Amino acid sequence: MFRRLRRDTRGVSAVEFAMLAPVMIMLITGTIEAGHYMMVKTALEGAVNTAARDSVARMTLDEDARDTRMRARITDLMSPYQTAQGHSMSIATTVYKTVGDSYPEAFEDLNENGVYDEGEPFHDRNGNGVRDDSVPVAGRLGDVGDVVRFTVVYPIEPYFALMRPIFGERMDMRTSIVTRNEPEKGVATP
Repeated sequence: MFRRLRRDTRGVSAVEFAMLAPVMIMLITGTIEAGHYMMVKTALEGAVNTAARDSVARMTLDEDARDTRMRARITDLMSPYQTAQGHSMSIATTVYKTVGDSYPEAFEDLNENGVYDEGEPFHDRNGNGVRDDSVPVAGRLGDVGDVVRFTVVYPIEPYFALMRPIFGERMDMRTSIVTRNEPEKGVATP
């Protein structure tokens, strides 16, 4: 009986397909998922870049008008891409007087462990007596010549439900751009 079963080739293609189909389906959906992620990420980076560039070049508008315009521009450019259900895009800005203010205050590493420890001397750029990771100034988009960091987090769901065990219920895309406001109101530099 076993000899007869061993020589029987009926249904071999179905067995081969059953073994290869899950692998092929995961490979194809994974490729589409990666493409979807890259497409949305590229669109997000482009939207933030466009809105930031527009924001820093329109210094004749007040900060509220520039902020509203920047947020509307990013939202408009990202409208073709659905956010994760129950979540929304977040837009944050941080303003610095100079690029150097966006870095942690320098310190003298007395015990040479590579980390700031309480009591080690540091260069207090803003004179507040506390070592800061950065020295931002008040405001959302800053004034003439200020440096602004735009950070946008855009949550999306995996394109295919069968990818959720791998990627989770949502993936947060994060992009940042740093720009300097125009040096004078009403003057655009090339």
